[in-house]
Amino acid sequence: MLQQFWMASILFGLIMVAMGVAIRLRHQKEKAGDVLQDFWIASRKYSGWRLAASLAAGWLMLGWLGYGMSMVYAMGIAGLWTLFLPWFILCFIVILMVPHVRKFRTVSLPEALSQRFGPGLRPVIALASIFVFVSWTGAETYMAGILVAPFLKISPAMGMVVVALPVMIYSFFGGFRASIITDLIQFFLAALFVTALAVVGLHQAGTLTNGHILSALAAMPTRNYGPGTMFNLFSCGIAMPIILLVAYLPGWLIEQDLLLRIQGASSLKEARKGAWWGLVLITLFVIIMPVLTALAAIIIFPIGDPASTAAIGADATGIISALILNSFPAWAQVLMLVGILAAQMSTIDNFANIVALPMTHDLARPTFLRNASAATITRWSRGFSGVAVIFGLIYGLNNNSLMDIYTLSSGVLTAAIAIPAFAMFITRVNRRGALWSSIAGLVGTVAFYYFEYKVWNHTFQPQWLADTYLGYIIVGIGASLAGLVIGSVTAEASTRGQLAAIAPQPLEGVNVLNLAKE
Repeated sequence: MLQQFWMASILFGLIMVAMGVAIRLRHQKEKAGDVLQDFWIASRKYSGWRLAASLAAGWLMLGWLGYGMSMVYAMGIAGLWTLFLPWFILCFIVILMVPHVRKFRTVSLPEALSQRFGPGLRPVIALASIFVFVSWTGAETYMAGILVAPFLKISPAMGMVVVALPVMIYSFFGGFRASIITDLIQFFLAALFVTALAVVGLHQAGTLTNGHILSALAAMPTRNYGPGTMFNLFSCGIAMPIILLVAYLPGWLIEQDLLLRIQGASSLKEARKGAWWGLVLITLFVIIMPVLTALAAIIIFPIGDPASTAAIGADATGIISALILNSFPAWAQVLMLVGILAAQMSTIDNFANIVALPMTHDLARPTFLRNASAATITRWSRGFSGVAVIFGLIYGLNNNSLMDIYTLSSGVLTAAIAIPAFAMFITRVNRRGALWSSIAGLVGTVAFYYFEYKVWNHTFQPQWLADTYLGYIIVGIGASLAGLVIGSVTAEASTRGQLAAIAPQPLEGVNVLNLAKE
């Protein structure tokens, strides 16, 4: 089987690379400015359903899903609050925000903030964004290594390299268009993957319980809360769900990959269609199927059993690989490995593109590429796409905790980026307020994370807050809001030109987002 696993991995990687190269060759004769726009926003040519598939593929992140499944395994359905329920709520809010995103005159969130508030804020937001998405690229690369290593009989570190290398190559050649096109293939493969995982998991759980899965689960204690809590949605208390929604949703709403897809749709109608289709696809394949798999895993790998712990790991993040290797026939294991590769490559290329955008458009272009031609900028864009994958690989190789990555980076995303971003629509907020908000949110979140986890060990807060392990995010959000208010009341209001940076109506056409000009 080892030979078949390696052949499938190499063949799939080569197919993805070939697609990226084909995209590059296809557009070699086009104008550099057109190629640049195609590289970042696919020239606003994509229909809603294609963008929905790309969005769902981007959310089929086995790092995030593995983390979410491990929380359900440990907490019962209360674990849904850590990922799946916030994502479900998020899908509905995305539908409402589509027209507002298309009022921006740029695809770059840092540049949009700069247009609205003036200079100075752009590099701060860009650096915060790079930190968040390098973290996520690294987390998904790390999870890829963990998942493919048992199949290929290599170390997790080597597994990361096997997955990251083809992504680096086809992202370099194709940019966002390559991400969109490869995501279509990767989505269908990943959707089949998570469906097969759930079906096989439920079948095995049904066999072990004589068809009484729900009653068997109800009789089992959860690892975190004990007997009678498996189906108690609030066994974690009320504070954790509220804090998670406050801490996560604002940041997830303004993720650059989401904004790129909304801006990349051919029209407002298609963008809305993509958001609705995204709701359907994400609910089915990103939420329902993984949750069912996690519940089945509680029966298949009983909590507290040494053999189960050895199979799925002490933190239960190895559920996916363990289920495949223990419950699937040999030929199906090869196909499931391809599903893992599809899911992880689509996620890594997505996040790597988001790292490359602020590196190129918001840091390099306003400085040493200020007078560069569109062709030069395009070359730098390609280079930064490859560099972003390398950064993620380095991060993944030096990581050992998915939870730390996701919670800290999501806190930074909300406190340092989301609050100033939403403030663009508040007339009274000015440049100083937005700048102080971002800096205070970034420093407050990171500093208090360090003190909470490394110094105080959750002893300085009330117990209800300490039990959530998210006190630092509340501090970061509070600091961000304080900076927003204090800065805005101590400086002059925004100019009429700055307020006009956000169009009164959604913008159509590709020329309004001309990336060939700075």
